Amino acid sequence: MPPRGRKRRGKELVAAVATDAPGDAAVSPEYVEAVVAELEHESERRVKKLKRQMGDMRQEFLNHFQVELLKIPRKIREMKVEHFSSEYGGSMEEALKKAAQWEVEKVAPTPRPRGAVAATPRG
Repeated sequence: MPPRGRKRRGKELVAAVATDAPGDAAVSPEYVEAVVAELEHESERRVKKLKRQMGDMRQEFLNHFQVELLKIPRKIREMKVEHFSSEYGGSMEEALKKAAQWEVEKVAPTPRPRGAVAATPRG
């Protein structure tokens, strides 16, 4: 979605104060209070909008993080930190290489030496 145009209400209000205020005469306190109240309202609205966007971004980050965690094999995810650190040196890259090797061995087991008898399931 393309970015929406930004509203420049603050600049409009400042310009309005500059043009609406009498030249050299003092500005009425009611007018100043009204402008300040409008600026406060606008800033509160912007803060709420930023907080909402920040919450949305946080949730999106957490969702992506969960997806990436699910890509890590269960065997590695369930390891204790000490075991992971000692076995893989704390390197996720090494752990994932080993996990890929495990998956390959599941599909294509390592060849048996010649003359070895295959174990047949008893049933």
